[in-house]
This record gives sequence, structure tokens and C-alpha cells, in this order.
Amino acid sequence: MNRRRCEIRRDRRDSGFTLLELIIVVAIIAVVVAMGATSWRQTQQNNKTKYMARQIAGAFELARAHAIQEETVYGVYVNIGGARNRDLCGTILPANQPIIVFIDNVNQNCCIDAGESQINFPEDPGVAATLAWGATWAAAPVPTDQGSTPANMAAGTTFPFIGAATAPLLLMRPDGVPVLPDNVCNQGNVGSGTGGFYLTTGTTTASQARDFSVVISPLGATRIHSFERGNATWTN
Repeated sequence: MNRRRCEIRRDRRDSGFTLLELIIVVAIIAVVVAMGATSWRQTQQNNKTKYMARQIAGAFELARAHAIQEETVYGVYVNIGGARNRDLCGTILPANQPIIVFIDNVNQNCCIDAGESQINFPEDPGVAATLAWGATWAAAPVPTDQGSTPANMAAGTTFPFIGAATAPLLLMRPDGVPVLPDNVCNQGNVGSGTGGFYLTTGTTTASQARDFSVVISPLGATRIHSFERGNATWTN
């Protein structure tokens, strides 16, 4: 009889997993799937933020090309959210397409007036819903960023704010040089339109966040940078 019981127990062990073994396997699979899902979401967020950085750079490149070609002034608004979400006349800018290129040729007042052509970015409005301005890891701007207000980087830019509720605005002159206007749309001097815009994937946990920047040179060239946490430096 004892021999028969031993054979039954041996047959049960040989026939498959025990309940405990199945629980362990399922738990391991759940952990792996969760890690994979987190990694995938972070990759998606990184891609979206990098995409937005490219959209910002592309908007300024487009404005510069049109200004030179048409020999007229183009403006670029970057709606960084919060209280900085209006044009100089107080019109609220669209949240889902925070970058606006417009031709300032009706009243030349730095406002988006009826009859003025405009192009809104990003091309995919859904991306802006997950956008976060500023920096999570970078403690200082890109070294080549010559913006006059570095402390504003936490809000998303090193450009000075024109008004209490006005989104950052740059004007592209007919020679392609970016300049910063004042609160009544007087154009600044050469060199006033240089600085950077800062984006982060900080909507997720800080340990997974990445920072990106778009820096505009005094002559209007744009360059995208990313912050390397390993050596605490911005890429060139």
C-alpha cells in the first residue's frame, strides 16, 4: 500500500506544476509585463517630447525662411501654458497647438489679427496634452543658450516675458534675424532674440524623466539638445 501511495505522489509531481509553482510563475510574468509596459510608456513619452522639440525648431526655421523669402516680419508664439498663454492683445492661444507662426502684416502689433496667415504646431494636436515645460534634471541651461533670463528655464524658456499673461514671442525680421519685441511691439536689437525653450518628460517619475532644449542663435539658427543624466551635460 505504501508503495502504491508513493507511486501516486510521484505521478502527481511528474504530471505538471504544483499550485505554488503556478502562482510563482504567474507573479514573475506579471512583474515582467509591468516592467515592459512602464518602459514602453516612457519610450513613447520620450518620443513625444523629442517630437515637440523638433516641432519648435521647425516652426522657427519655417518663420525664418518665409520672412527672408517674402521680405516681411513673421512672429512665433510659444504657449508654455499656465498664465503665459495669450498673445500681446490678450487673445488666448490654443492649448493643443501651442506653437504659432504668423505673418504680422495687418496692424503690425505682434497680435494674431484677422486676415493674418498662421500655421499652428504640432501637426498632431494630441501630443501637446502630455507636454511638460521646464526641466526635471538639468540645473542650468544649455551652455550655448544666450537667453537673458536663465531663471525662466523652470517655466520653459530663457527668454524674458513681455507681459504678465503673454506667451513668449519672437519676431523674425526680413533678414532672418530673430528679435524680441517689447510690450508695444517695438522690435529689439540684434541679439535680443536668442535663447532657448525647455521640455521635459517629467510627467512620469523623476528617475525616468528626460530633458530637451531648442536653442535659437542670435542669427536665427536652431539646435536641439538633450540632457545626459549620466555625466550631467547637455548634448551638442
